Amino acid sequence: MGSLHAEWLPRDQALPWEEAWQAALYGPEGFFTAGAGPAAHFRTAVHAAPGPLATAVARLARREGCTAVLDIGAGRGELLVALTTCPEAAGLGLHGVDVIPRPPELPGAVGWSTCIEATPPAAFAGALVVAWELLDDVPCPVLERDDDGVWRRVLVHPVSGIEDLGDPADEADLDWCRRWWPTDAAEEGDRIEIGRPREDLWGGLVLRAAASRRSSGTTGSSVLLAVDYRHERSGRPPAGSLAGYRLGRLVPPVPDGTTNITAHVALDAVAEAGARAGATSTRLTDQRTALTELGLGSPGGMGSPGDEPPSGEPHEFGGEEALRRLAGRSAVAELLDPGSLGSFGWLLQRV
Repeated sequence: MGSLHAEWLPRDQALPWEEAWQAALYGPEGFFTAGAGPAAHFRTAVHAAPGPLATAVARLARREGCTAVLDIGAGRGELLVALTTCPEAAGLGLHGVDVIPRPPELPGAVGWSTCIEATPPAAFAGALVVAWELLDDVPCPVLERDDDGVWRRVLVHPVSGIEDLGDPADEADLDWCRRWWPTDAAEEGDRIEIGRPREDLWGGLVLRAAASRRSSGTTGSSVLLAVDYRHERSGRPPAGSLAGYRLGRLVPPVPDGTTNITAHVALDAVAEAGARAGATSTRLTDQRTALTELGLGSPGGMGSPGDEPPSGEPHEFGGEEALRRLAGRSAVAELLDPGSLGSFGWLLQRV
């Protein structure tokens, strides 16, 4: 997506992790630019429950006064397709952005761009800008502490995944660590993923949303939502969180283009970057809390106990209807599960 594009890099030399990662996901033979797409390899909230999720997103857009939804990192357009059939999304403008050509299954009324820079300003104006499980796929530098206590850039061979330690970290990386990833108790072999590239991408989205709103003169609100795996300053993982996913399984992170390479997001740092870029309000919460507030799983809401057929009246809804409601409840339960998707971080910022 714009800055996420990269030329395929030579495969016979050790590269800084962020370069190999970039090429492995977004190069010509990359994980996101070739092959069957993410749904063949891992299950996101959009894949787990597109209908309930579309309802929640539509409700959030209405609540925040938005007139459109702009999905950044839209994959094959799963959320957008669900929004086109969601009654509560009626009248909302819809636009998707990803690194692939327009998916053939996308309805004609939905706009599409193949990079952020090519996205028309009008798509940002008055929009709920959604980055659902996007930032964890933004490549970033990886550091490791050596036996002398020096933080060094980690290099990786793209084909084998074998790692080496490279040059000492530069001052910009160390400044970021001092602010966001405390290292006082670090030991040899501990690792850090530097979150600046995620923050730069998010800050750029905030700036574009603000500029588009001003230039268009729209009366609708512009709000940005990032949903992702997260950690906070008080509990960063000592070994980092770099991981690989392929064909539904957690695998070693080998940046050869066949595997999704991902790392959890320092959403607190991303929030500050959004504020620096001009966000006027910020809320950080978890997915379970956010979706419950939007009516998923609440009494009388979508996926609530009231969706099941009344006791003693098994035929009132019919077999297919009962199964549909049961499936809806199961999907919502997965979205709200505090041990899984329900623990995702939600960052909501207004411009």
